[in-house]
Amino acid sequence: MFIRLQGNTTEMDVTCQALYTGYAMPTTHLNQPEPSQQDDLFVDFANTLELSRGEPVEQLPDADSLLDWLRGAGLLSSRARASEASRLHRDAGEANRRLQRFHRLRDILRSAATDLAERGDVGTARIRELNHILRHGLHYHQLHHEPGGARFAVSQVGDRLDQARAAIAGSFAHFLAGGGADRLRICANQGCRYLFIDRSPAGRRRWCDMRTCGNQAKVARHRARARGLAGSPAPAGG
Repeated sequence: MFIRLQGNTTEMDVTCQALYTGYAMPTTHLNQPEPSQQDDLFVDFANTLELSRGEPVEQLPDADSLLDWLRGAGLLSSRARASEASRLHRDAGEANRRLQRFHRLRDILRSAATDLAERGDVGTARIRELNHILRHGLHYHQLHHEPGGARFAVSQVGDRLDQARAAIAGSFAHFLAGGGADRLRICANQGCRYLFIDRSPAGRRRWCDMRTCGNQAKVARHRARARGLAGSPAPAGG
């Protein structure tokens, strides 16, 4: 899987390998299943760095919280999550390196969203980084007997965390290739800045949630108008 720029335009193609699903096999998957390429996966991940009253709040401060998020997103099975946790607990340096790689992907996604909002394009340097992540997520399938030899099972062979990181990057790549780039938004509330996909018919949403950020903006405008009226000089008497 990789992103390719078409000539000098901003059109992008995504080429996938190891994602063919034209047939079904009754197998048992011991590792995580092939992740779906749902649009919101990269959005959900990008929003793991939140703002509260304008201050950043980190939802993924350590390797355990990262593994929990990946498990909740369907990118790791319970068994894979336990295996990765055991491995990373034995090597604090590796745990920190893995965490930083995911944080870097999140930075890339948020920067790309800013590029799209401001310029309507994603820079080639960010595409190069995304392609690097996609390449490191390659894997293959392996057939083997289950214990006892009575049944077969198919499992993925490859680095689980690199695969999970590539799945997140891949959801963004497929989103861009699907022509949805002009619907990616950053919440207009400066104290929020959530990423969201504008699926409204008119495509004019400015806030991630009208009930919260949108309502706050309306209240702020109302108060500003009220202050303006209160500070206006009274009309001269006749």
